[in-house]
Amino acid sequence: MNNIANKIYTKAEMRELGINTSDYVFMDEEGEFYGKLVLKAEARNEMIRLFIELNDGRKIITPVFWWQLSEKFGDKDIGTPLKFHYKRNSTGKVHLESVEIVNKYEDFYSLIGDE
Repeated sequence: MNNIANKIYTKAEMRELGINTSDYVFMDEEGEFYGKLVLKAEARNEMIRLFIELNDGRKIITPVFWWQLSEKFGDKDIGTPLKFHYKRNSTGKVHLESVEIVNKYEDFYSLIGDE
Protein backbone atom coordinates (compact mmCIF):
# COMPACT_ATOMS: atom_id res chain seq x y z
CA MET A 1 0.00 0.00 0.00
CA ASN A 2 1.75 3.10 -1.22
CA ASN A 3 0.94 6.71 -0.44
CA ILE A 4 -1.30 5.98 2.52
CA ALA A 5 -2.01 9.10 4.59
CA ASN A 6 -1.95 9.12 8.37
CA LYS A 7 -5.73 9.30 8.76
CA ILE A 8 -8.78 7.09 9.15
CA TYR A 9 -10.08 6.29 5.68
CA THR A 10 -13.77 5.99 4.94
CA LYS A 11 -15.08 2.99 3.01
CA ALA A 12 -15.85 5.31 0.10
CA GLU A 13 -12.27 6.65 0.05
CA MET A 14 -10.88 3.13 0.07
CA ARG A 15 -13.06 2.18 -2.93
CA GLU A 16 -12.23 5.41 -4.76
CA LEU A 17 -8.48 4.98 -4.23
CA GLY A 18 -8.55 1.25 -5.01
CA ILE A 19 -7.09 0.26 -1.63
CA ASN A 20 -7.23 -3.54 -1.57
CA THR A 21 -7.14 -5.25 1.82
CA SER A 22 -8.25 -8.73 0.74
CA ASP A 23 -4.98 -10.33 1.85
CA TYR A 24 -5.41 -9.25 5.51
CA VAL A 25 -6.75 -11.78 8.04
CA PHE A 26 -7.81 -11.66 11.69
CA MET A 27 -5.21 -12.57 14.32
CA ASP A 28 -5.75 -16.08 15.65
CA GLU A 29 -3.03 -16.40 18.29
CA GLU A 30 -2.12 -14.72 21.55
CA GLY A 31 1.22 -13.07 22.19
CA GLU A 32 3.45 -10.12 21.42
CA PHE A 33 4.25 -9.31 17.81
CA TYR A 34 6.37 -6.65 16.14
CA GLY A 35 5.35 -4.83 13.02
CA LYS A 36 3.94 -1.60 11.70
CA LEU A 37 0.57 -0.01 11.19
CA VAL A 38 -0.11 0.43 7.46
CA LEU A 39 -3.70 1.67 7.32
CA LYS A 40 -6.54 2.88 9.52
CA ALA A 41 -10.11 2.63 8.18
CA GLU A 42 -13.61 3.15 9.47
CA ALA A 43 -15.81 0.24 10.44
CA ARG A 44 -19.36 -0.01 11.69
CA ASN A 45 -20.68 0.92 15.13
CA GLU A 46 -18.08 3.58 15.97
CA MET A 47 -15.17 1.22 15.40
CA ILE A 48 -12.09 1.44 13.24
CA ARG A 49 -10.05 -1.27 11.54
CA LEU A 50 -6.27 -1.35 11.84
CA PHE A 51 -4.32 -3.00 9.04
CA ILE A 52 -0.97 -4.26 10.32
CA GLU A 53 2.06 -5.85 8.67
CA LEU A 54 3.97 -8.02 11.12
CA ASN A 55 7.72 -8.54 10.82
CA ASP A 56 7.15 -12.20 9.95
CA GLY A 57 5.23 -11.10 6.83
CA ARG A 58 1.70 -11.73 8.05
CA LYS A 59 -0.95 -9.15 7.23
CA ILE A 60 -3.44 -8.67 10.06
CA ILE A 61 -6.73 -6.78 10.29
CA THR A 62 -7.77 -5.80 13.80
CA PRO A 63 -11.05 -4.17 14.87
CA VAL A 64 -10.75 -1.45 17.50
CA PHE A 65 -13.82 -0.49 19.50
CA TRP A 66 -14.85 3.11 20.26
CA TRP A 67 -13.84 2.84 23.92
CA GLN A 68 -10.29 1.80 22.92
CA LEU A 69 -9.67 4.55 20.40
CA SER A 70 -8.34 7.55 22.27
CA GLU A 71 -6.57 5.85 25.13
CA LYS A 72 -4.75 3.08 23.27
CA PHE A 73 -4.93 2.93 19.52
CA GLY A 74 -6.24 5.95 17.65
CA ASP A 75 -3.12 8.09 17.94
CA LYS A 76 -0.52 5.74 16.39
CA ASP A 77 1.05 6.98 13.15
CA ILE A 78 1.23 4.95 9.94
CA GLY A 79 4.64 3.28 9.53
CA THR A 80 5.75 3.57 13.17
CA PRO A 81 7.47 0.43 14.54
CA LEU A 82 5.09 -1.04 17.11
CA LYS A 83 4.73 -3.96 19.49
CA PHE A 84 1.22 -5.45 19.39
CA HIS A 85 -0.14 -7.42 22.37
CA TYR A 86 -2.93 -9.88 21.49
CA LYS A 87 -4.93 -11.74 24.12
CA ARG A 88 -7.74 -14.31 24.08
CA ASN A 89 -10.98 -13.08 25.67
CA SER A 90 -13.60 -15.03 27.64
CA THR A 91 -15.41 -16.05 24.43
CA GLY A 92 -12.21 -17.52 22.98
CA LYS A 93 -11.61 -14.79 20.40
CA VAL A 94 -8.24 -13.08 20.10
CA HIS A 95 -8.26 -9.30 20.39
CA LEU A 96 -5.72 -6.50 20.46
CA GLU A 97 -5.00 -5.74 24.11
CA SER A 98 -2.44 -2.96 23.70
CA VAL A 99 0.04 -1.32 21.35
CA GLU A 100 3.42 0.15 22.25
CA ILE A 101 5.72 2.34 20.21
CA VAL A 102 9.01 0.47 20.01
CA ASN A 103 12.08 2.15 21.42
CA LYS A 104 14.82 2.05 18.77
CA TYR A 105 17.03 -0.10 21.05
CA GLU A 106 14.32 -2.41 22.36
CA ASP A 107 14.59 -6.05 21.30
CA PHE A 108 16.39 -5.14 18.09
CA TYR A 109 16.54 -8.69 16.77
CA SER A 110 12.75 -9.07 17.06
CA LEU A 111 12.33 -5.90 15.04
CA ILE A 112 14.41 -7.12 12.13
CA GLY A 113 13.07 -10.65 12.28
CA ASP A 114 16.31 -12.46 13.17
CA GLU A 115 16.16 -15.19 15.78
